[in-house]
Amino acid sequence: EAGKFYFKPNEIQVKKGEKIKIVLNNKEGFHDLVLDVFNVQTPQIQGGNTAEVEFTAEKSGTFEYYCSVGNHRQMGMVGKLIVSE
Repeated sequence: EAGKFYFKPNEIQVKKGEKIKIVLNNKEGFHDLVLDVFNVQTPQIQGGNTAEVEFTAEKSGTFEYYCSVGNHRQMGMVGKLIVSE
């Protein structure tokens, strides 16, 4: 879920090698979800819409996902993807 400068949940835990599907449900505003390390980005969507991305978590570690719209990332619209072995 995305809203005014938040993601819920703001922490996602997965296993290395898993195929991941993220469904971004935008409650309000104009947002996207970007996860640079896996070259993942949803389209930017208006409130009331959803967007999906699928990828395989090929690396283990803790990686930041964020909203790339305007200064939303700087305003705290970030989360963590934790990929364990």
